Amino acid sequence: MAPHTRTRTGCWTCREAGYKCDELKPYCGRCLRLSITCKGYGTRLKWKNTTSDATPTRPRQGHRGGNRTGSASASPHSVTSDQRLLQYWTQNLCFLISVTPRSRSQWPFHMYVTAMASTPGALQSTILSMAANHLALVSNDNALQTEAYRHQQKAIINLQQLIRVPSNSALEPALATVLMMQISARVFGDDESEPQIANHLKGAQAMVARRAGVPECSASPTARFLLSLFAYHDILASVSRGSRSFMTHGQEFAAIEDVPTMQHIAQVLQIVERISDLQHMASTAGFHDDPALSRQFQSVGNGLQEALLNLNCSDSLLLESPELKEIRLTAEAYRHAAFIYLYRVWLNFGAPNPVTLEHVRKCISCILQIPINSSLVSSHTWPLWTAGCEAVSPEDRQSVRGRFSKMYESRKFPSLKKIVRDIEEVWNAKDIEEVVGGLDGMSKVDCIQVILKRRGREVDLA
Repeated sequence: MAPHTRTRTGCWTCREAGYKCDELKPYCGRCLRLSITCKGYGTRLKWKNTTSDATPTRPRQGHRGGNRTGSASASPHSVTSDQRLLQYWTQNLCFLISVTPRSRSQWPFHMYVTAMASTPGALQSTILSMAANHLALVSNDNALQTEAYRHQQKAIINLQQLIRVPSNSALEPALATVLMMQISARVFGDDESEPQIANHLKGAQAMVARRAGVPECSASPTARFLLSLFAYHDILASVSRGSRSFMTHGQEFAAIEDVPTMQHIAQVLQIVERISDLQHMASTAGFHDDPALSRQFQSVGNGLQEALLNLNCSDSLLLESPELKEIRLTAEAYRHAAFIYLYRVWLNFGAPNPVTLEHVRKCISCILQIPINSSLVSSHTWPLWTAGCEAVSPEDRQSVRGRFSKMYESRKFPSLKKIVRDIEEVWNAKDIEEVVGGLDGMSKVDCIQVILKRRGREVDLA
């Protein structure tokens, strides 16, 4: 038998197994034939656990004694292009990806990320790649896609070089780089980028764990912002995976982007994190045969329901400023989405159950009251997805489809188009199940599992 040839351009599943890949996209023929997960294509970082006293690895030297990953002299054209992209990030994109109210004089992404990216390095290359990707969509200039790819590869090389010294992984720019790579993969990535997302979060987890041993690492405003950003994405990614978050965040996750007025949304997400823990408990081997675990499961579910009932985010809406009203409405949309998620995990039902439908309508209503140009709209993907998937009536479904369409027109994030396709996939599954299994069967269709099984990937919820 001829030996297997390791492929360098095929999907990651074939590459890791050492098999030749036919490189069909989005999923290769071998993976489809064997019914195994196709991990996609492209460059990715591989994170390893290291100890704090690990011996640093010296960077490789080129044949002429120079650093092979060092920066070469940039051409005048590239310098001009980079300045244009950095300006676009500073004046446009950093505000679009933030959920901080617009009345603030400075947004956290501008205040912290832009400041750290003022000098060439992995973080600057990452945001230049993001700026090029977004500007290509806004200006319909496909040449910028090449610029985006160039900066992305440069960011990976620079980050690999940086973290060869283990202590550097505890630095704020390193953590910021990995988190921005994660956001970029979520917002701009296609189906091939999905394996990168959990990989970036694992990298961030390793960095946060290393930082935990250094007290001063969590004291600065920049550190608090980065840790809140990690918590936000980690918790929502746990929902899209149907599993628990990589780290337990708890009460230290006080506010979204470390902005005090965003504390109500963080409070709901703390409960969402515990619902994901409940999901993990239900998937434990032998769970259904263990009466003690079943009682604990029911007790935790009751406690989470009580916590959501006591967390009223809509008090005094009429007495507040427009900005605070939008924050409260967003928090209330999150709360109704959390109810929908809880009842799916805890009681295994969704729409057309009347309890779920009530939360669906209230969640959609809260979101539709917020102007589409509000910065808070960038945080509406998860609640709108959760309510949208359980929408049954044509009117509710059209409201969800129309809102996502407006979100895309105002932000030009490709992930928003992809999530509409995912919702329509869920609607199709629910409608078929209604015919086959009736209303009871329809209520048991798990939206997250539909996408995991049919598309072989997570949903972009952050």
